[in-house]
Amino acid sequence: MTYQTLNLRRDGRILHVDFSNPPVNLMTIQMVRELFDLAGSLAFDQETAVVVFGSANPEFFIAHFDLNDLLGSLNDPAVAQSRYDDINVLQALTTTWQTLPQVTIGVVDGICRGGGLEFLLATDMRFATPESRFCLPEVSGGIVPAGGGTTRLAMQIGPARAREVLLSSRDFTGEEAAAYGIINRALPRGELKAHADTLARDIAERPAEAIAAVGEVIKNVYNALVDAQFAGFASENTGLRTLLGIPAVTEALQKIAGLQDLEHERDLPATIAAAR
Repeated sequence: MTYQTLNLRRDGRILHVDFSNPPVNLMTIQMVRELFDLAGSLAFDQETAVVVFGSANPEFFIAHFDLNDLLGSLNDPAVAQSRYDDINVLQALTTTWQTLPQVTIGVVDGICRGGGLEFLLATDMRFATPESRFCLPEVSGGIVPAGGGTTRLAMQIGPARAREVLLSSRDFTGEEAAAYGIINRALPRGELKAHADTLARDIAERPAEAIAAVGEVIKNVYNALVDAQFAGFASENTGLRTLLGIPAVTEALQKIAGLQDLEHERDLPATIAAAR
């Protein structure tokens, strides 16, 4: 299976998926299509027990969702839309991955912002280096994270910390992200890959029935929150649509969209502040 933005490597029952969209690993509509396709192939795959997400880029896990694709898709009938009005395509993608039978692990060594962090929040476990940087910058650009990130962040780390992350729109280090519960642990670069690989191999050796049983228990514990999650998704959509209807917001986003290069992405909060 060959993709344009994903590099796949199999190790027994473990599938390694590295994001690869140079120069800064923007999440594009093409990447979303490929992640949907990969999820579809895994839905009934009994041979794959664990999926480990990493990056082929030494600086960026995923920079964020490509603003050109976001703005261009609003009125483009050629771009696939969600079949449900209250769930957009990125929310549908993250929910699809969240409900797969495989255990998913995110391994971040670098920058993970915007749609990349929204996708990461839908994985089962997350690890990073202390120096990695995490950010949901959307509010500083005049919109809200609407790929499930606002909802999942509030549900996973609580409303007070979620407000800080969202409203500050700043970069959080891997150490801060671990302290807040955004990731499981922050590990030194020399230990990160080994820890994730050992964990993935250990999980892959567990009986499939036991992995499924653990997943079923956790799913049932959180079933009561499903309605709240989808209510959050609907609110994200409403907020995004309303804000994108403000000319000053779309003008600012169009300006930022022209700055999605390596130099400006390294300090995106500063780039957005200067653009606005």
